[in-house]
Amino acid sequence: MRSILIRIIIVLTAIVAFLAGFYWNEARKEVAFLCENFEKGVSEQSVIRQLETGNFLRYHTKKTPSGKRIVVDSVYNLSMYKC
Repeated sequence: MRSILIRIIIVLTAIVAFLAGFYWNEARKEVAFLCENFEKGVSEQSVIRQLETGNFLRYHTKKTPSGKRIVVDSVYNLSMYKC
């Protein structure tokens, strides 16, 4: 009985690790792909419209001395990838 329980725990741990890795990678790819689409001078509306298509993204607008800046990251990869 204990052997079966240990095997179930191992399988569940492997599944959770796989799913976490999958979401982590998808969030990373989404941030990288969408951030490469923008160049300086693109309208804020256009950027936001494209960012709204992301499934794993979050973004916020910061005011800077030179204007506005939109910062993009994802909670699915602990905000390690930003642009």
